[in-house]
Amino acid sequence: MKRLILFLTVVTLLTSCTTYSTDTTDAINLTVRAQDWVDYDGTANDIPRYYAYTFSMPEIDYSVYNQGLVQAYVVFNGAQQVLPYVQHYGGSNATSSWVWTRTIDFRYSVGELTVYVTNSDFAVDVPPAMNFRVVIVK
Repeated sequence: MKRLILFLTVVTLLTSCTTYSTDTTDAINLTVRAQDWVDYDGTANDIPRYYAYTFSMPEIDYSVYNQGLVQAYVVFNGAQQVLPYVQHYGGSNATSSWVWTRTIDFRYSVGELTVYVTNSDFAVDVPPAMNFRVVIVK
């Protein structure tokens, strides 16, 4: 009986502890206009073509970079999709058919966030305007 009481007391103490977090979260909405994508054609250096845009993000400071969390989403038709986002496309006409993939990804460093769009066929195909949501946990 004493063991049971001791066990229940320990379980009660362990489960009743409350932790408090001082984390804060910022959610930032960003847009890249179609004409703002930068075309990186690295075929001369054996790097596939991709498109990118870099946002100035003072919210990503050294503290966030070293101890926080940054997550980005692409927003399509009122729905968010976590990055990286991979979408497959295909089609055909009277003479041929085609299949290709578009990948949207991101990276960040102190003070900036860059979004990348790469098409698997590496053709000149400037991405449309895109909306993004960046969530920063400090």
